[in-house]
Amino acid sequence: MEHIRPGASGTEITDRKWKGLYILSGIILLVTAVLSLVAAYGARTLYSLGYPNDPASYLQLVSQHQQLAAITWCLWIAMDFLGLAPTVAIYLVLARHGRILALLGSLFSIFYCVYDVSVTELNSLTLVSLSHGFANAATDAVRTAIVAAAAYGYYALPLQTVLSFGIGSFGYLLWCIPMAKSFFGRWTAILGIIVNIIGLFGSAAPVVPSSYLLGLCQFLCVRLIAVWVFVVGVQLYRFGHRVPAVLDNPASPS
Repeated sequence: MEHIRPGASGTEITDRKWKGLYILSGIILLVTAVLSLVAAYGARTLYSLGYPNDPASYLQLVSQHQQLAAITWCLWIAMDFLGLAPTVAIYLVLARHGRILALLGSLFSIFYCVYDVSVTELNSLTLVSLSHGFANAATDAVRTAIVAAAAYGYYALPLQTVLSFGIGSFGYLLWCIPMAKSFFGRWTAILGIIVNIIGLFGSAAPVVPSSYLLGLCQFLCVRLIAVWVFVVGVQLYRFGHRVPAVLDNPASPS
């Protein structure tokens, strides 16, 4: 039988209840950080010669790297789903240091996960599927019809990418303010502010492809945010292990 020690605060009791979630979420963040670097490498390899300038060129490129494209976009989908548990855990930790910002940051984070899966990555996988049909088209007429079907997805993808990058970075940025007052510490918060501001600038790169600065921010942000997520994951994992498994009350019968 578990007992709560005399004088245990509501915060301690809450942490006791969510100990397993904190540990699991820390592990998930570590895995997510690694997967994001793998996905970033895949996207960089796919677009090594630049983003294609028309739907037909895009389908032609992806048709030559269908497996790479499919794995890359599926990794982002997996990371979106994995991000739900850590979002709840981080909210529970940060709410005591700034409930409104913790809540808003978590809502943006959850919206990012849902939007990225249901819009950006679904569109990307649809284009991968169309590229398969494009590569196997028997006639020019069929190929032209597939290009026409892919046109909307191709032209929408840059804006969808902007929203995916921007929504996520903005939510994480809101977290950083209460994070500075928590066990995560000021330096983790400062690092988060820096990398997510870079993420906000980088999110604009797909719609302003001529900007070297925005392109550099886009290249850096995924990798830098992965480092920050790794740091947050380590700290959350350690915090979970510091939470007592049982808060004993010696005076209570067992």
